[in-house]
Amino acid sequence: MNKWPKVVVAGTLAISLTACGSAKPESANTAGEQAQAEPGKTTQIRMQIAWASDSPRGKAIRVILDEFEKKNQDVKVELLGSAQNGQKLLTQILSGDAPEVMQIAYRDVRGLAPQGAYLDLSKDLNAEKDNYYQQLWDLGTWDGKLYGFPWLGHSVQLIYNKTLFDKAGIKNPPKTWDELYDAAKKLTVDTNGDGKPDQYGIGLVGKQVYDITWMVNMFMNQAGANIVKDDGKGNYQVGLNSPEGKKALEFYTKLVKEVSPPDTVNKDGGAVMADFRNQVVAMQFQGPWGVPDAWKAANKFEVATAEVPAGPAGKAADIGPYMLSVPTGVKGDKLSASVKLIKFLGSKEGQELVMKGEKADDGNFYPFRVPIRKDLYDLPYFKEHPEFLVFIKGLEYPSISTPVPQWAQVEAEVYQSVLNQVVSGAITAEQGLKTLEEKGNAILKAK
Repeated sequence: MNKWPKVVVAGTLAISLTACGSAKPESANTAGEQAQAEPGKTTQIRMQIAWASDSPRGKAIRVILDEFEKKNQDVKVELLGSAQNGQKLLTQILSGDAPEVMQIAYRDVRGLAPQGAYLDLSKDLNAEKDNYYQQLWDLGTWDGKLYGFPWLGHSVQLIYNKTLFDKAGIKNPPKTWDELYDAAKKLTVDTNGDGKPDQYGIGLVGKQVYDITWMVNMFMNQAGANIVKDDGKGNYQVGLNSPEGKKALEFYTKLVKEVSPPDTVNKDGGAVMADFRNQVVAMQFQGPWGVPDAWKAANKFEVATAEVPAGPAGKAADIGPYMLSVPTGVKGDKLSASVKLIKFLGSKEGQELVMKGEKADDGNFYPFRVPIRKDLYDLPYFKEHPEFLVFIKGLEYPSISTPVPQWAQVEAEVYQSVLNQVVSGAITAEQGLKTLEEKGNAILKAK
């Protein structure tokens, strides 16, 4: 059994879980063992999502829930917004007033399942397993049991300005690190004749924020570096201070210095997206939201997508899957209704509705995430807009930015700062990785 951080003391956990349900993650309280709802009875359940319920994304999800209610008139779903995470999420669940269905980030599924936060959904939903990539499915499991059902999310892929590619005579998107560098060099040009580049090959994150960690981690995984090492007993150590890690960080820094805007050290993911939208950079690494963001640019250009270029160890794309979980304590008709809702949201019909997207200020609907089943290539939307399929394809070779819950603290307290210092030139990659290993191991050891 894996060792995970103890978020609350054992005594408090036992008392709290007794108040709201079984304290055992492997609870047999599954929907398949509940009595069916009485004829004519309506079961009320709540679903909480990551975004505000009245936001464009919340309204888009409400449309999906309305369709579910049409097909299941014995169930009514109230939509709640602004889901918690980490300690606040566990506190909400332990209070006994958590919604019956919750949108959970994968790191919180595996981080809180050992604490008895969720019901085991294996019996009711394991039949859906073949619809998902194995590594993605595993992110919702712990100790061989399913606590988070994959719903929607993204992978990060290469989005590029095909208009600028054509102008530079570049026929195809880069497929390797070398091709990425070469294309970025050709696309870094002085367009106004003042002797300085004002168009750059690629936008990258350099600011001390979470965005820099997932972006660099893609290069780390592409180089074959391991974020953490496991001794087989559930004890973890930093794995990035390695020849592979050094190679990846030095290559990323080279891109920042030579083919990215000079203020890259101050850029987060949002700033990179703005640079791409304004044609300051010709390439960016973003999720599916990056495509419609460019569609809405004032100066129109042709947007295209491609898989991330492969490093020495192959391709790796950052992923951000959201899972659906049922908190411990849910039972009876509410549990049956919750499982019914999850099955609908995970069906091809429910997943297709995700691509209807959110309504923007211009009155058009744009995708904000993609469904994450692997059998959706025949959906009408993807036939019309095949550029979005790449964001599902990336789930096949995931770069998992938070491989263990303990890593989140290492990211916040050490990793972000180290990466910012390296790309800014304050320290070398070798110095940064040594600092990360020393300080990171101290954090991991304490967990």
